[in-house]
Amino acid sequence: MRQITFLGKMPDPFRKADGTRMTPAEWEKEREAIKKRIVETEYGEIPPRPEVVEIERLNTLTRNHVPTWYKIYAGTKERQVSFTLELNIPYVPGVSAGGGDTPLSETEKYPVVLTGDGCYQNMESDVAWEAMRRGYIAARFNRLELANDIKGSREGGLHRVYPDVRFTDIGAWAWGYMVCMDVFEKLSFVDETEVGVTGHSRGGKTAMLAAVIDERIKYTCPNNSGCHGAVSYRTVVTDQGDAGRRTERLADMLDAFPTWMGDGLTPYRDREEDLPYDMHYFGALVAPRYYLQCEGMQDYWINPIGAWQNFMAVKECYKYLGCEDHAAAWFRPGQHRHKLPDYIEFLNFMDRVRKGLPLSEHLTINPYPMIEKNFEW
Repeated sequence: MRQITFLGKMPDPFRKADGTRMTPAEWEKEREAIKKRIVETEYGEIPPRPEVVEIERLNTLTRNHVPTWYKIYAGTKERQVSFTLELNIPYVPGVSAGGGDTPLSETEKYPVVLTGDGCYQNMESDVAWEAMRRGYIAARFNRLELANDIKGSREGGLHRVYPDVRFTDIGAWAWGYMVCMDVFEKLSFVDETEVGVTGHSRGGKTAMLAAVIDERIKYTCPNNSGCHGAVSYRTVVTDQGDAGRRTERLADMLDAFPTWMGDGLTPYRDREEDLPYDMHYFGALVAPRYYLQCEGMQDYWINPIGAWQNFMAVKECYKYLGCEDHAAAWFRPGQHRHKLPDYIEFLNFMDRVRKGLPLSEHLTINPYPMIEKNFEW
């Protein structure tokens, strides 16, 4: 038997200290201070914007049959970290995809779907081909080149560049998306105003943070991002029929992944109800840009019901800010994955925005109609 426990109500992002509610104009004035406060609590400091971004092309620019590779160097004038960026560039009609390198147009600019999950096998060739078929560049980098994912480790990568900045792994990985945006602004064939970012699981947490800290990112899609991602801390689900199985909580994250977590979270272990925010604040900070939250309804540990609570609150924030149709959610059957169908949903979402079409009807369906929302604002 499933039991849902709400650890207090989800707070109102627009509520002022005196109890009155901000207007959307007041929110715009206050959002930078709100962003700084909750980002540092949740994710620690963010590494500063790089003083240096250098691009080294590693092979001839190609289309469809061979990715184009770049080595990126970024950081301070004295120290840089390097990582590799892969671009799969769309096919030009009338030019054979298998007949060698084809020159890029001097005027054509392509939208981008970008992931930092180059360390996962999720943006596979079928994803790249689907993106290119639609006229998108499929781009990926390996975020582990910026900060390793080893419990307790704060060594190597970006830590060598900014040794005095107390950032988390997720902060370092999100910085990588920001540097990619810098790179896209330098590449003549990239439409840097039409970039969508995505990531899976810990990569989904990273993509969400990247969109909050870098407002050049137009579209955001956290996929199965879980606790410390697009899931309400205040929703805990247990299954009494399955040996007391429950969803992931803050204490689990602090124990298993301490280098992902901002130092300000430690006092809230087993006290999530006392957090002055919940994760829908991050969705509100993305507004009025475009937000698609993707979840698997059998991804039990990740807490899809808590994810739906988060999305309902995000949607309410978007509605209050006058951009309700800019936020959507896809809750599919299945477990923890990020494969072609998930990317297709994000590409469809981006396509419809770019064509001025309304949201697809299936993105407006409530997957849990019998569960009440955990907020009253």
